[in-house]
Amino acid sequence: MNTGEIVKKIRKKRGLTRKQLADKVHMSQQTVANIENGSVSPRMDTMLAIMRALDYEIVFNPKYKGGYLDER
Repeated sequence: MNTGEIVKKIRKKRGLTRKQLADKVHMSQQTVANIENGSVSPRMDTMLAIMRALDYEIVFNPKYKGGYLDER
């Protein structure tokens, strides 16, 4: 699952529209759509803002080369 798919899955789980998420993170609805469909790879600060808005946090495990997402 790529970053955009994760954002979309969590957004839908939270019952938010793209517009509602975009308003929470002060970006356009089109930018959220581009992230979700994989045409744009968000910067780390953007991704952190999105995850905060979705009430999720990114947890890094030093034994794993990637990170993983963990629901609060």
